[in-house]
Amino acid sequence: MNLNKTFFASLATAAILFSCNNQTPQEKAADSMEHAEDKAADATEEAMKTSEDAATKDAEAVVYSNKAAANAAIASVPAPTLTNDKAKELYTKLGKTWVDRINADSHEKAVDKEKALLDIKNEIDKNAVDGKITATEKDNIMKYQSDCLAAIKAAL
Repeated sequence: MNLNKTFFASLATAAILFSCNNQTPQEKAADSMEHAEDKAADATEEAMKTSEDAATKDAEAVVYSNKAAANAAIASVPAPTLTNDKAKELYTKLGKTWVDRINADSHEKAVDKEKALLDIKNEIDKNAVDGKITATEKDNIMKYQSDCLAAIKAAL
């Protein structure tokens, strides 16, 4: 008889444990829904990251395309007619600084190159006043400066 009681007690315990571990269809559906929502949230997050990465790459492509166009525009501006070495030096310095300004990869570098362009303009003026370059050479260099700016604006 003890064997029967033990058997039925074990059977009852197993039935209770089994029924506790089994979910109702509603609970199972709720768990599945939560799992699906988690997967959907993960997929949405991944899609957003992919979209942001694509937008960043598109923006970079635009920046580099603009830089290429501006560099091509500067390259197409004819060199001014200059007769002395100081004028040629100032023209070369100006042209190189324009290229550096176009290709600046940070705000700080761009501002630094803008300042350098202004410094070169002042240097050109000073050299003209001091008689190291002629007024015509100054005008030719400043026309080159204007032509560079116009070419860049037209390219962009």
